[in-house]
Amino acid sequence: MSAKRYEILQSLPTYGPLYVPITADGDPFYSEGFVVRFYKSDGTDWVANFQPGWTDLKAVIELKDTPNLLIVACGSCYFMNPNDRTPIDVFGAGYSNILKASNDRVILHDPTNLTIVESDGTHWYTERISWDGLEDLRVEGNKVVGLSFDPTNDADEWVEFSYDLDAKILEGGSYHRYDNKKPWWKIW
Repeated sequence: MSAKRYEILQSLPTYGPLYVPITADGDPFYSEGFVVRFYKSDGTDWVANFQPGWTDLKAVIELKDTPNLLIVACGSCYFMNPNDRTPIDVFGAGYSNILKASNDRVILHDPTNLTIVESDGTHWYTERISWDGLEDLRVEGNKVVGLSFDPTNDADEWVEFSYDLDAKILEGGSYHRYDNKKPWWKIW
């Protein structure tokens, strides 16, 4: 069993050493965000106060093939090594859900596309899937399937999509729905 590497705190500690504000640009911020205590390999600990994104999604995710942790602070992602006080990488701000997929992948989604985090911590983004909204997402084998919102007509409909994680191919979805269609005013 591995040693404890982190603890999610309900609020900033009222005593002890000062917390470390963690932001995308390195600038401090002075309100309470997502608070995590990290346990370093030398037995000491420190408290990080992560600047939040735009959603309610909060999580700490351990990945299989890296000692780094993925911190999701209200939709913003930070890759952190518990021994270091500077993020390795920061991305996103509007992630609202986390799915687990094959090959120990983690799937994050925002209103328009998916971000795939591999087991070693590398990550990549899908092409845009939706105009503004993804719903009913689930993993089926090596595919993520769900619904994407299409507000371009009066129907405000949800359009099915499927994204193959291995081939990196999108089928369906609302964003590219009207690509390569001949404009109505061209008659030749």
